[in-house]
Formats: sequence, C-alpha cells, structure tokens
Amino acid sequence: MNALVLLLAALLMQAAPKTPDLKGPAPRLPNGKPSMAGVWDNTRRADVTNTAIPGFVKDLPYTPWGKSKWDSYASFIQTNGDYVGNCLPFGMSRSIYGPHPLQIIQDSDHLVMLFEQNSMFHIIPTDGRPFTKDLPPSWFGESVGHWEGDTLVVETVNLNGYASIDTNGHPMSARAKITQTFKRVNFGTIEHTFTVDDPKTYTQPFTVRDTWPLDYGTTLIEYACMENNLAFYEGRIKPFVPPNDVD
Repeated sequence: MNALVLLLAALLMQAAPKTPDLKGPAPRLPNGKPSMAGVWDNTRRADVTNTAIPGFVKDLPYTPWGKSKWDSYASFIQTNGDYVGNCLPFGMSRSIYGPHPLQIIQDSDHLVMLFEQNSMFHIIPTDGRPFTKDLPPSWFGESVGHWEGDTLVVETVNLNGYASIDTNGHPMSARAKITQTFKRVNFGTIEHTFTVDDPKTYTQPFTVRDTWPLDYGTTLIEYACMENNLAFYEGRIKPFVPPNDVD
C-alpha cells in the first residue's frame, strides 16, 4: 500500500504544472523571434500623467484644440455621454490601460490581443504589410507590426477619434498615429512603450513607458457589459453622441 501511495504521489508531482523561471529566456516563435504570448498584468494606468506610476508623461503638450477638449471633457460626458457607459469598445489605447488583464496570443505572422474588458480582441499582422486602403475608421484602428531585431514595433492608424487615451479622458483625434514597441526581456517581463503622434491634439509626440510582469496562472474570465435601461430612463447614463470635430 505504501508503495502504491508513493507511486501515485510521484505521478501527481510529474503531472502538476511547474512554475516557469520568470527570469529565464524569452520563449521563441517558429520564426525565431521572441513570443509575447501570455497573460500580462498591464500597468492599469487610468491617467498617463499619474506620477505614482513609473513611465508617466509629466506634461501633455496640448495644442489649443487639444487643451479645449481636455478642459471640456467633464461637461462633454454630461451632455454627450461616456461611450464606455454605453457598452461601446474602450478602444485604443484605453483598453491597454484598463483595469483588467490582457492576454496575448502570437504565431509567426500575427499577434492577437484579448482584452478581458468587454471581451474585445485586436488582431495585428506582424509582417510589415501596407495599411489597408479605404478602411472605415474604428475604435481600435488598423495595426500593422514589423520586427526591429528582437523588438516588435506596432503602428496603428485609422482611429475614429472617439476613444480617449486613458480612463481620465485625455483626448485623441482621428489623425493620431500610435506606435507601440514590445520587447520580451525574459520569460516573465515585457518592456512596452506607447507613443502618440497626434498633431491635431498635441504639439509633439509623447511616449508612455511600461514594464509588464507575466500574470502567470491567471485566466481571462467572461465579461458582459449590459446597458442599464433604468439608468438611461432616469438620466444617470446619457446615450453617447460622438463629437463631430475629431477629423
């Protein structure tokens, strides 16, 4: 009996998943490039100017239009509603810095971001192809990636101009171009940068820098956003009316 117990214990130990060496080398794709796959504890940066989170932007370089958008944000959502309260997509980049984990799935040709928030996804080809002509603008825009050594560079254009950069509502127009870099420095860490180049809203590009730890053992769960009909009726949630000056 003791021998049987020991045998079963040994088999269970072999079957149990081992915690990876988070300081070990980054996993590789079939094409030899680093894989960004995993569930990541992204920064959850509700405010890109928050000095308590490393990598913040101290002062956003507003244009007069951008400053007017930021100054009027509170009154705008009172009259036009908050798109998130209407169960619309968080969009780029508010989804990146949302309060829920992000999972990345990747092969040699594509990177896919799975957001627990609203159960949204974003597919990014990584072969450096040209952007699609005449594609309608969207909340996440169109993203295309290419490799610079072991760093994945992702450029995003064709945004609809309705999504904000973060939860606090820092604005971004439809003219914005977003450039992200992903560098998996070891098994358990991605160094991520997020650069906004939006000449309508900001006088010069700015960059947010993050370090993402692997959220090993975490599984994304189902998320459902349901419109609150009672809140609409009572006026606590306003139907979202998009701005008409984002182009």
